[in-house]
Amino acid sequence: MNGRPFDSSATLGHCSAKLAAPPETWSTALAAGTPTQVAPTLGYEAIQDLTRTIPFRPRLTRFIFLRHGETEGNRKGIYQAADVPLNAAGEAQAAEAADRLALASIAHVAASPMMRAWRTAAIVTDGRGLTPEPDGGLAERYFIGLVGTTVGRMDWRDDPPACETLGAFVHRAGNCLSRWLSQDDNPDGDLMLVAHGGQLLVLAALTGVDLNVELRRNATPILFTRSTAGWEAVAVS
Repeated sequence: MNGRPFDSSATLGHCSAKLAAPPETWSTALAAGTPTQVAPTLGYEAIQDLTRTIPFRPRLTRFIFLRHGETEGNRKGIYQAADVPLNAAGEAQAAEAADRLALASIAHVAASPMMRAWRTAAIVTDGRGLTPEPDGGLAERYFIGLVGTTVGRMDWRDDPPACETLGAFVHRAGNCLSRWLSQDDNPDGDLMLVAHGGQLLVLAALTGVDLNVELRRNATPILFTRSTAGWEAVAVS
C-alpha cells in the first residue's frame, strides 16, 4: 500500500451521478499555510439545498473522516488533476494523522482513488492490517477544464466548461456518503473515510455540523458522533 496509482475506471465507483444544479463558493485568502487548506466557503446554501434531495438515513453513530494531505497543487493554489501526489509536507501530515489515530479502533477504511487521498489512506493504515477500499464516490469534484489554473476565489455555483457540475458532484458524493453511513455500527471499530474537501462540505451539509477552520485543514482526522441532539464533529488529538 504505497500509493496506488489513480485508476480512471474507478472514477465514479459505486456512486455514479446524474443531476445538475447550483453550487457553492470557496475563496483562497489565507494566512501562512496552504491556500486551499482553509478556504472560506461562500454560497454554502447551494450545497445544503442539493443535499436535501439525497436520502440520508444514517445508522452509524460514529465514524472518522480524513481529508488528504497537502499537494503541490494545494500549496500553489491551483486546480489539480486526479494523479497529483502528496508533497513532502503532505506526507508528513499523513504520518502525523496516523500518530493521532494510533489509539483509534478502526475496522474498515474507504478511500477516494485519487492519488493524494489514496496515498494518505495508505500511510494511515500502514501496519494496522487494514486494506483501504477504493470508492469513486469519494473522489473530489472534477475540474478537468481548469487543471493548472489558479483557484483564486472559487465559486462552486459556477459550472465551468469541461468540469463536473455542482449538482452532479453533490449527487455523487452525497449518495456515496449516505450509503456508507447507512450501515450499522461495527463492534470491532469505526469506519474511516479518506477523501477531499468537497466531500467534507457535502458531509457537513448532510449532518448539519458546523466546520471550523481547524477541521478543514489537510490531514486533520475528524470524529463524527451522533446522538439524540444531532451530529457533532471534533478533531482527533
